[in-house]
Amino acid sequence: MKVLTDFAGYIFHRVTQTADEVTPDILDWKPVEEANSIYWILVHMTRIAYLLIPQLLTGTYNPEGWDDDYEQQKHSLSELRDDLAKAKTQALSLLNELNESQLEEEIVIWGSKRLLKEPVFVLLGELLHHNGQISMLIGMNKRANQ
Repeated sequence: MKVLTDFAGYIFHRVTQTADEVTPDILDWKPVEEANSIYWILVHMTRIAYLLIPQLLTGTYNPEGWDDDYEQQKHSLSELRDDLAKAKTQALSLLNELNESQLEEEIVIWGSKRLLKEPVFVLLGELLHHNGQISMLIGMNKRANQ
């Protein structure tokens, strides 16, 4: 599963780079009122990385260190970065422990049977997708303030 772990590592590297580009003054910025802020997206990404990936791979409800009301709490940019770093370590460790046959096992998720690898791909794709959203918002904010 080296390729999968390498790809996940690449995604988390990109997420870390992008989170490092965020500054506190743009954390709550959004181009229109209906849009999600960078803060909201970072919290959502943290939930995917820290909660959903471990839930999927371990079958546990909440991994150690996750608060049920995480999304309702206010977090500093530093806390979000730290939580994403912890999530990266945990997720890569769990992915590294998988073998090919485990990824091919059927699980029940989203109302049907699927191979384990499918939701793994979806969750990693979500991280990459939301990372792109933050990059776009950073660029839009720069242009709007020139």
